[in-house]
Amino acid sequence: MANYKDSSLPVEERLKDLMQRMTFEEKIDQITCLVTITEEIPDFKEYVPNGIGNVGAFTVADSVEEVVKYADKLQRYLVNETRLGIPALIHCEACAGAQYTEADVFPSAIAQASTFDPAIVEQMADIIRRQMLYVGFRQALSPVMDVDRDPRWGRMTETYGEDAALVSAMSSAFVRGIQSEDIKKGILATAKHFAGHGVTEGGINMGRNLVSERDLLEIHCKPFQCAITEANLKSVMNSYCSINGEPVVGSKKMLTEILRNALGFRGFVVSDYLSLDRLVDPFSVAATFEEAGIQAIEAGLDVEYPRPKGFHYRMKEAVNDGRLSISVIDQAVERVLRLKFEMGIFENPYPDLRKLKKTLHLEETERLNEKIAEESFILLKNENNVLPLSKQIKKLAVVGPHADNIRSLFGTFSYPAVIDMTMSREEDGQDFEEPGVIIYDIDQEYIGQVRDTSPRVNKQIQKDFPKAKTLYQKLKEYLPDTEVVFAKGINCAGTELGGIEEAVRAAADADVVLLTLGGKNGWGSTSTVGEGVDATDIDLPGAQEEFARKIYGLHKNTVVLHYDGRPLSNEFTASHFNAIVEVWQPGEMGSSALCRLLFGEVNPSGRLPVTVARNTGQLPIYYGLPRGSGYVAAGHTGMIRNKNGYINDTAEPLYYFGHGLSYTSFEYSDMKIEEKVVRASSVIKVEALIKNTGDCDGTEVVQMYFTDAVSQMVRPTMELAGFARVELKKGEEKKVRFEMKVSQFAFLNRDMQWFVEKGNYIISLGASCRDIRLQEQLQVADSAVIDGRTRGFYAKAEVVQNISRRSKP
Repeated sequence: MANYKDSSLPVEERLKDLMQRMTFEEKIDQITCLVTITEEIPDFKEYVPNGIGNVGAFTVADSVEEVVKYADKLQRYLVNETRLGIPALIHCEACAGAQYTEADVFPSAIAQASTFDPAIVEQMADIIRRQMLYVGFRQALSPVMDVDRDPRWGRMTETYGEDAALVSAMSSAFVRGIQSEDIKKGILATAKHFAGHGVTEGGINMGRNLVSERDLLEIHCKPFQCAITEANLKSVMNSYCSINGEPVVGSKKMLTEILRNALGFRGFVVSDYLSLDRLVDPFSVAATFEEAGIQAIEAGLDVEYPRPKGFHYRMKEAVNDGRLSISVIDQAVERVLRLKFEMGIFENPYPDLRKLKKTLHLEETERLNEKIAEESFILLKNENNVLPLSKQIKKLAVVGPHADNIRSLFGTFSYPAVIDMTMSREEDGQDFEEPGVIIYDIDQEYIGQVRDTSPRVNKQIQKDFPKAKTLYQKLKEYLPDTEVVFAKGINCAGTELGGIEEAVRAAADADVVLLTLGGKNGWGSTSTVGEGVDATDIDLPGAQEEFARKIYGLHKNTVVLHYDGRPLSNEFTASHFNAIVEVWQPGEMGSSALCRLLFGEVNPSGRLPVTVARNTGQLPIYYGLPRGSGYVAAGHTGMIRNKNGYINDTAEPLYYFGHGLSYTSFEYSDMKIEEKVVRASSVIKVEALIKNTGDCDGTEVVQMYFTDAVSQMVRPTMELAGFARVELKKGEEKKVRFEMKVSQFAFLNRDMQWFVEKGNYIISLGASCRDIRLQEQLQVADSAVIDGRTRGFYAKAEVVQNISRRSKP
């Protein structure tokens, strides 16, 4: 037996033995990829006669058995019919569930962020891990660690929001859950998109990134550094963008000097799909794909997705004539193979249908799925206590484009969205070529009248996910003694108004109206938001405001339910309706969870992970604006100033970061900081009492912020330090404790060193960045240059029963 096949030997010995046996072509195969989109399982020997290192699993199948058959046939071919028998790393998207038929689909990432609950995200990721492991997929192209500060960008829905500390906490939780402590049972997390992809020029996907180097390192690299330090992140995907004139995929500064040398990353880097193409066109920094491949691999890219165009056998010519060192190729190959050995893929490459079946459609998974949705819903407004509703309603009207649409439950990177995209393409008479032509090759032109989800697509989604129910379907089950009526009224987008009068009649005759508004999340002309689906207008799409005005004119008891991948930015709706809930895309169990929340079985506890703009003209708008900028600076000193910020409008957002209401009320008291004078190497301990002073049980999301009072560099007005979900019975009081490294105060000084500066800092506790309840000041007694890799990223929190002031029964 060859040494590389002997699992008892050390990884490095096995790796050295295998590398010595490989031909040039076999090495290149390990750093390239195959993607197939076909109804039939292809003849792999025809496409990859020498083997392949990486495979994108995008085969649309009628059953999970077919997916298993695909993975099994692929690996058995590679192991048994290629010379060296090296298994492939099969990957898929996974931010809201493994992207294959029958796998559980959870709420979208932006909804997960709204929970402010890293623990529940880690539990979810562990379920995704098992469902990927046994289907034979060992790499997840997730999570998205982009800090997104521009809602024009359609990919906001894939992110954990605008704040680097929140994104760090949620991302690291996902990585821990999906990779597990034992990587032999884990799935490689692939963090994306390194780095700064969420703040592109004009909000257009893949555009130029205008972020400064300071903001890049302090903000946009922070989640990646956190996941590397805390969760041993194994894989990273490059951003499509260019920064400072360099495409990231070909930037040695980004992929080697920053990612590896500064952040200490030790895994391998994969290209986002077709990003090497962008070096040739449109960036035009390489005349040929050969040049593009050389640039990228020398910069630090290890694997090209989705097919070999730059990383190609023709690289041999460049090695032979001295333009490329073979050691650079060997380095990339070794990084890939090392992880394959560490993961045990050589010993166990095959899927296991029997074990897989035991992970699918479990009651405990459905309960967790529903709980994530419950925690993600944000009660934006509840004047006159419209919510919760009474189950004694005689007639309930549920109207709007999402009221009876199963597709509305699911975000872009979910299997139902894949079904929608592929079936819609078929309905247009367009077929996928094979192999390797993928969704990114689709013409995604916006055609004005966004295609509504076809009955055929919804029927297929309902067949594949029988537990999922539309809101209308679930309401009829949930309220057996209530007459529940439905009228669509209007399409998600476009100018067609033909159904409005029917919806208005249905609403006029009802006691309560549930008005569903918002966009559709997916790919191309089937959607209003998603990857490559960016917008100059962040308002309600199409004629939805006109529809909302008609419903409002009835002056009925109305609850607005906003389904979308970006938050509600419509001033009419926000100012006129008394009750508004941000729903996002709530996943398979979303309608069940929403019914429970609307009727008071669940108390809303979601919080906004983004600042909500009133209109596009306010952008960029986020709570952590540097002092002197944006709405936080409106009315400040200056020769000429406007107290509102703009001459024609306010600079204040529609809703603030961290905002979210409850059916009950909470009181904050007794804030204490253990030591008011600390050193740069210290840990700060902060505690306070939180009491439920309302009439029902509920959960408060306590947010801790800090402000550097005076600093040598312009710093944010405030920064999120940490957060805690505090569950409280009616009348109950608990203590919340935060522990935060002083090094979390660190910033890059004038010499671009990570630096904790002595001076005064304000620590704040509150229910949002604007709703601050308690404040204390502390002093850092010394300045220090620190190791940025091990600095604090977010405060750890603990909730305990308050023994001294426990409420009486």
